[in-house]
Amino acid sequence: MNTVDEKNVDPIHEMNRIAQSLLDINLWGFKESYRAIESSKLIFDSKWCRLNLIWDGWDYLGGNTISIRYGRQHAPNDKAIMIWNGEECHCWHDVNHALHFLDGRSVEDAVKMINSHPLLKPFFEEEYRKEFKRRQPEWLAKMHAAIWQNYGESFFELFDLRQPELWEQYRHFLKEFYDTKGRSSFIKPPLDKVC
Repeated sequence: MNTVDEKNVDPIHEMNRIAQSLLDINLWGFKESYRAIESSKLIFDSKWCRLNLIWDGWDYLGGNTISIRYGRQHAPNDKAIMIWNGEECHCWHDVNHALHFLDGRSVEDAVKMINSHPLLKPFFEEEYRKEFKRRQPEWLAKMHAAIWQNYGESFFELFDLRQPELWEQYRHFLKEFYDTKGRSSFIKPPLDKVC
């Protein structure tokens, strides 16, 4: 695929292809529940949680890029922040802190290992990144597929509304994480306010 072809790809079609072929969403029971052509967003729901693929666009050095986020069943399609139990909170989540929590890692160790989880480390090595040069969506999908394969249902259960005790433990972990690491005064609500 040349640069012009890469720039002109249909984002929804490409994210759907990646979700089906690289994430194997059918195996995990995810079904498409929302698509927004104007904001280039594709959301899938399972019995546990929601999966949000967001087209980030074209980057000259990296090619097309996407983001992958997870939400609990109440996460809205079109917002990253919502009011839950009277509190403003982030409702779409990245995986880094979740993996440290699921591993039972101490907050102190998690702070030292920011963005360097052992399972994800190989994906950031030069040789692996070279293989996926200018194919970030495929690289990211393979990384998330490895997470799913490694943790299985326990990963998705973290976001499951039917697991309130587990979620409260995770919220406590995040609070302690940011109490230790520090919080940016510019990010509102603070990153440990999650729902």
